[in-house]
Amino acid sequence: QGDRPAQLPPQPMPQPVQAENEKEAIQQVVSGYYDALGRDLTEAASFYGEPAMIVLPTDVLALNKRADVEAFLTKLVSGFKPLGFSHAKVSDSRIKMLSETTAIYSTVAIRYKTDGSELPRGGFTYLLHKGPSGWKIHELIATDMDKLVSAD
Repeated sequence: QGDRPAQLPPQPMPQPVQAENEKEAIQQVVSGYYDALGRDLTEAASFYGEPAMIVLPTDVLALNKRADVEAFLTKLVSGFKPLGFSHAKVSDSRIKMLSETTAIYSTVAIRYKTDGSELPRGGFTYLLHKGPSGWKIHELIATDMDKLVSAD
């Protein structure tokens, strides 16, 4: 059958399992970051890639080095310490994959006092990128809680 055109091998379809594994990895990164916020700000800063952007209601900060991220987190957490801040957890998390290596993660941050009661909650959206060292946070955006992105 020499006159038949050669057929290309079928192209693999994107695997939903792969996307779910990536979403699990992203969830672990952001949860790990929140766990570290109450314990070790150097560890918390390690969840960020370089460079990183912080978008707050009144400021936009470009953080080029890990030390800049650590300084930002130190300032942020020191503002909560007088209120009794102990730790924070994510709630109502939503992940939207933008590509195989980029995702948006929106969540409600539940901040707890040392006595276990809650401080005011906050909405945040993160842009994550997957590089050689895995998923890293490259942008933090303070987000109105009714404006969190929808999950895939």
